[in-house]
Amino acid sequence: MRELDLLLESVLAEGLGSLESAELDRLEDLLEQPDQDILAWLTGAAEPEDPNTKKIVTILRKRIEPDWYGHG
Repeated sequence: MRELDLLLESVLAEGLGSLESAELDRLEDLLEQPDQDILAWLTGAAEPEDPNTKKIVTILRKRIEPDWYGHG
């Protein structure tokens, strides 16, 4: 899904080195979910029910949001 690729591109371009081991595990689990769910979570159209998924979504949103508004 192109939209999801664009959202995640900025996060991955920054590098994954700043993520802790547990966060990397959560990211790996997140990427196994259906693209449409991930996109909905990252854009705020929906919230993940799983607490671990919610943690990584929150981290990713904070990294993505400045780019949404042209401040990144």
